[in-house]
Amino acid sequence: MANCDMDDGVKDGVIGDPLHCKFDPAELLCKAGKKTNCLSARQVDAIRKVYSGPTTSKGEKIYTGGPLPGSELNWIPGYVSDAGVMVPWSQEYFSYVGFMPAPGPGWKPAEFDFDRDYKRIRLAESLFGAADNPDLRKFKVAGGKLILYQGGADESDIPTDAIDYYETTQNTMGGRAATQEFFRLFFVPGMNHCTGGAGAFAIDYLPYLERWVEQGKAPDVLIGAHVKSDDYSDWTDFPVDPVKVSFTRPVYPYPLRAAYRGTGDPNDAASFGPVNP
Repeated sequence: MANCDMDDGVKDGVIGDPLHCKFDPAELLCKAGKKTNCLSARQVDAIRKVYSGPTTSKGEKIYTGGPLPGSELNWIPGYVSDAGVMVPWSQEYFSYVGFMPAPGPGWKPAEFDFDRDYKRIRLAESLFGAADNPDLRKFKVAGGKLILYQGGADESDIPTDAIDYYETTQNTMGGRAATQEFFRLFFVPGMNHCTGGAGAFAIDYLPYLERWVEQGKAPDVLIGAHVKSDDYSDWTDFPVDPVKVSFTRPVYPYPLRAAYRGTGDPNDAASFGPVNP
């Protein structure tokens, strides 16, 4: 956070462009005489592997990447621990669905073979991966409009996965301009999985989509708010009570990002404008 918080021009506890944030965890390596508030060499190696995403034993990437800088506090809670959601979910998935034939209830996540098993799940991917089809010609011809949003601090749905899909769609549909006629990706800095987090995650997407479909007005910017309350209803009831908002931010169609203009209230979305990465 110290390395990249100011990349949008304000210090707000949010990395505005985590895709280009450069951080080497070796900066936190324990040194002689310092054994606390630092990382062991084994921890540094583990963190580097998390950032890079899964690879084969030869270092070949088998996925689009790993969670981005700024998401680190989401690696620890129960959601990804043995007692949380992801480990039991992955065990159930691979025990009964991911592999054919199914190995059954005795399979453990530690048994996943990174040289072999990512190929074994291709059959299941063919059944469940319809949402990854970048050929949206029929959807476009039918008049469909699509808003895809992705949280920059999401540790569950890896941000580079959504970006990879969007860029693949651009290549399939004739480029960025042709794609943005009906499909736009909005990357929300500091947002966790679906909502929440340090960023301006409270966005009412439906009116933007309605104006696009009913009036032909494509969304050139979304306005998000950071809600102070932990009450989930305060994140989803719109318009959000201004008393509950810490700051607002614009969110522009990918690949544009928001940056502080240099003047004005840094807590007000009007003080920010779009910039290319």
